[in-house]
Amino acid sequence: MLRGKDLVRAGVDVAALREITVVLGRSGSGKWHVPATGSRWRSHCRYAERLTGTALVLLDVVDQVCRHCAPLVVVAPGGEALWWAAAEVVAADARVRKLQERAAGVRSWDGYAQVLWEAARHRDAAVRARLEPWTADSVFGAGARQLLRAWGGVLERSEAALAAWRAAAPAAREATSVSGACDAVAADGQVRQAGLQLAAAVVDRPRWAAEPLDAWAVVRRAWSSARDRGVRAAQARTTAMQALEARWGGARVRDVTALPEPALVPADGFSSPAQWADAEFQHRWQRYVMECCDRLEQALHTAASGDPVAGRKLLLVTGWPLVRPQDAELAYLAQYGQHGPTVPFGARRSGYGWEPGHAVVLAVPGFAAQHAAEHTRDHPGRIVVGPDLDAKGPEEQDVLSLLRGAYPYLEVDAERDGASAQPTSLVTKARAARRDARPAMGAGRGGFDSIGRYNDLVVGAYTWVPDDDHPGTAATELAEVPIHWLADWTLWVDVECGRRPDTALHRLYGTVTFFDPDTGHVGFSPTGGHPAIAVPIHRIVALSGDRTRRGPGEVPAHEPVDDL
Repeated sequence: MLRGKDLVRAGVDVAALREITVVLGRSGSGKWHVPATGSRWRSHCRYAERLTGTALVLLDVVDQVCRHCAPLVVVAPGGEALWWAAAEVVAADARVRKLQERAAGVRSWDGYAQVLWEAARHRDAAVRARLEPWTADSVFGAGARQLLRAWGGVLERSEAALAAWRAAAPAAREATSVSGACDAVAADGQVRQAGLQLAAAVVDRPRWAAEPLDAWAVVRRAWSSARDRGVRAAQARTTAMQALEARWGGARVRDVTALPEPALVPADGFSSPAQWADAEFQHRWQRYVMECCDRLEQALHTAASGDPVAGRKLLLVTGWPLVRPQDAELAYLAQYGQHGPTVPFGARRSGYGWEPGHAVVLAVPGFAAQHAAEHTRDHPGRIVVGPDLDAKGPEEQDVLSLLRGAYPYLEVDAERDGASAQPTSLVTKARAARRDARPAMGAGRGGFDSIGRYNDLVVGAYTWVPDDDHPGTAATELAEVPIHWLADWTLWVDVECGRRPDTALHRLYGTVTFFDPDTGHVGFSPTGGHPAIAVPIHRIVALSGDRTRRGPGEVPAHEPVDDL
């Protein structure tokens, strides 16, 4: 919702936006509505019938428009571009101001990873692409140029705030040393096992909902976070002690047989065995924290005194952005320069739902590449170390090769096919095999009815195969299907991936968002809720649904096609 004071604060000329008018009507003093223009009841809000429209300044009434009519508001294309860009400027300005208002001092890398992901730099290309075509327009040109200046100012402030954060954050070498110390202590597994043994004493085992606390994970997270902030060993130990005390302070022992032997607290002076067991447990977990911190400090001294790996390398990082608790010890990677686009990497858990995961390629120092690879050695594919870099920087082919390992379809590959590109022999042969394998369509199977075809498509009973010469009958079939309903279903699309002529077929999972029969592009949103990408028809082999796997947690992001 755009408000005048927010626009002025962000440096946007309100006068340019006041030129944007819309036709609305209302009865009395209620909400504004878009006057009904169709006879079908679904085409308009029921309160919009028999209303007379009046030209109004959008900025004055935007917060008074009926929520059902808001999507139907029609604005001239140039005005729509200005309005959209103004919203981007205001949103970016609010984020920068919030970032600038944070307390000065040492900043954490996990916090930086979050603000970097929300930074204005990621919207720069989209904002400029939306505004620049209108800069020479006689009506909207002045407003477009002013908005570009306002956006440039917000972008400059955003980059300055990020630079200040990086300057206040701990050095990358310190972050890798702290994380390396944690990995070294955890390597033998005894520290974690000792914590789980203590946890077993205070868990009421008959209760199915109770699970032992991973004390080592709590100590590790607290100690490493403190050390990353630059505090000394004694304060880091206190922080770790407080973290575990929040979970175990005053805990009652449920199973005395789970306590380690021999006992460290004499039984004299306690009124009951239960009172002694509670005291023994409190003594045990505090000693556990001190022993963990002693081992961590010793490992940190060893890690910090080692010789760092020289040089620079390309690094593929999946599970981007690094904002989850389990990513804290990798978050320092966010400070390094990204090369190439951000690509989809499926879906990942977020609370009770799912959120999109991504993958990026970074240019990092050798010691950072070594640490990231060793830190994730139990999670194959999380980090992939690429080739060495020289003074000239990374080669594009090396960057794209790493990205294809995370997601095989890259838009840049299809763009380089050219405007008049045709299907390759690989695609045409695969299409022929798909056509031969699908069952015959008839009136009984929904073959002559778009709704029936839609129903068969989403459950995998029907496979759509494009025409070898677009457009054709297949394009007509898909155009008649209610595309806007397909966004509710997870489908698969077999696509030619890679740079021609070195291509291969992969099956991508996601949702179909649009089909443009004129340009021959299918809008495809990769599984996890990623923004839609436009896949050209000349690279598509087939489209259908999966009978058994239909949700983000059930289907993979992609898989090779090896049955043709």
